[in-house]
Amino acid sequence: MGAWLVSRVAVATALAVALASSMAIPATAAPKDKARSEARKPETRKPEAKPDPRVWMLAKADDTFVLRYGMPRAPDPVFAMACQPGAQLILFTAEAASGKVKAGDGVALTLVAGKRRLELAASAFRAATEGRVVVEAAVSLDGRVLDLLGEGDTLVVRMPGASDSYPLAGAKAKLGDFRKACLTGR
Repeated sequence: MGAWLVSRVAVATALAVALASSMAIPATAAPKDKARSEARKPETRKPEAKPDPRVWMLAKADDTFVLRYGMPRAPDPVFAMACQPGAQLILFTAEAASGKVKAGDGVALTLVAGKRRLELAASAFRAATEGRVVVEAAVSLDGRVLDLLGEGDTLVVRMPGASDSYPLAGAKAKLGDFRKACLTGR
C-alpha cells in the first residue's frame, strides 16, 4: 500500500512538471502572481485623525481682553494673548511640556507667525497638569505686537526643549475685535 502511494505521488509530480513545461510558464511566475494578488487585496485604511477640538476664543475680564486658544470651557488655555489697556501691557501665556524648562526658570520664548517673529524674555510657572509648565512674558501694548497673529497660517511657540504650533484661522476672525478692544480701551 505504501508503494502504491509513492508511485501515485511520483506520477502526479511528473504530470505537473510536464504540464508546466508545455504551458511555458517561467520559473519566476509564482512570485509575480503572488505580488499581483497582494496588490489586488483591499488596503487596510488607517483610522482618520480626529479634528482638533481646540478653538480660538475672545474673552473679557475687568480691564483685560484675552484672545485664547484651547478647549471650549476649559479654565486654562494652551496659548493666550491678553491685553491690559489701562496698564499698557500685552501678556503672552503658553503651556508646554516641561522638557528642559522648570518652574522658576527664566525662559527665552519665541513666537513665529508667517514672516513675523517675536522673541521674549519669559518666566516659567508650574502648570495644573503634571509634566507641563506655563510660560509668561509681558511687553508694552503696541499695535505692531498685535499684528503677530495676522500673519501666516500657523503660530509656532518655541522655548528650550519644547515647540508647539497652533492654527491661526480662528484667531484671524477674532483679531479685529481684539485689536479694537486693546487699542481703544486705553
